[in-house]
Amino acid sequence: MMFKALLLQSWYGLSDPGLEKQLARDLLFRRFVGLGIAESVPDHSSIWRFRQILEKNGLLTKLQEDINNQLAEQGLIVRAGEVSIIDASVIEAKNCRPNKGVDGQCTQDPEAAWNVKNGSDGKRKSTYGFKGHLNVDEDGF
Repeated sequence: MMFKALLLQSWYGLSDPGLEKQLARDLLFRRFVGLGIAESVPDHSSIWRFRQILEKNGLLTKLQEDINNQLAEQGLIVRAGEVSIIDASVIEAKNCRPNKGVDGQCTQDPEAAWNVKNGSDGKRKSTYGFKGHLNVDEDGF
């Protein structure tokens, strides 16, 4: 499990704390390393110690090369993207403030939040709602 986590760390360019966070919140990462949904994630110091043991014994680079060679034999090549395009679209939600003394129901979405976006003209615009994020590499993935 720990070696698979190190592979993800290498492939995604994550720090030890970054890997710990991804393992805690990303179901694909958890599935890849074999962690169940209720299982605890190794902390960043455990990840660091495991990597140090492999490096001390000269195994980390050799094992990573072996895995990458096996993937290449199957036609899968792991490479880092050179370009990453990130965009966030703001989706407005209804913002309702009921008047005092009025017994009306507020239709405000409890999961929405205030967002601030800097426009191309340099002005800041506040919007109540959600942000939909999109991240693609140069191949569109």
